[in-house]
Amino acid sequence: MRAIRNRKSAVMICVLFMIIMVMAAPVHAASSGGWSVSGANYSFLTSGQQKIFNKAVKGLTGVSYKPVALLAKQTVQGTNYVFLAQGTTATAKPVKAWYVLTATKTLKKKIKLLSIKKIKLSGIKTGTNPRTDTLEGGLEINAIKNKSAALKKSTRTIFKKGIAKYTGYELRPITLLGTQTVAGKNYRFLCCGIGYTGKDLFVVDIYKNLKGKCSLTSCKPFNLEKYVG
Repeated sequence: MRAIRNRKSAVMICVLFMIIMVMAAPVHAASSGGWSVSGANYSFLTSGQQKIFNKAVKGLTGVSYKPVALLAKQTVQGTNYVFLAQGTTATAKPVKAWYVLTATKTLKKKIKLLSIKKIKLSGIKTGTNPRTDTLEGGLEINAIKNKSAALKKSTRTIFKKGIAKYTGYELRPITLLGTQTVAGKNYRFLCCGIGYTGKDLFVVDIYKNLKGKCSLTSCKPFNLEKYVG
């Protein structure tokens, strides 16, 4: 009986050891879930762009939309505008999420909403190679200016530390899309990248470990075409 108890004790110790090791191991990449949507703290829109957005979403119910940036434009028979916005549900327990809204301004100056597509943070659509200023279908990337108010001071520090060794594009944060608590924390940003070949949009992941060290874990072009139309 004593031998059986000793074996059971040994098994329990091994199991506890394995659990502790898994919990202590740093997780650099985002897993399939556990993302918390960050609040929209700033808008890059001009007054003219804001008016277009307001007219496009006028009359919508169920979700209220707060625009953050004009991501791209497209010249057609008129002009298409692609906005990044945060939506909040009109429910007892409001739920926030990020959306790409596409609106058009016709040649007769009439504003119409073309589409609303949700950005799922755990499965955000990205590409492999950076593109030039113009995407498929003539979508022209809007150059976002660096504005410190777009991020909270503490988040801005994490971003700067994370991209300190990155080269290739000047990454300008548009917003912090969300965070994920692991053994430390993952931060997912949407950025405008300015390079010698042109402009593009990037999804940037930064990991902050339990000791406060920040490192860039991923920088991939945002596949805007998948969210338009």
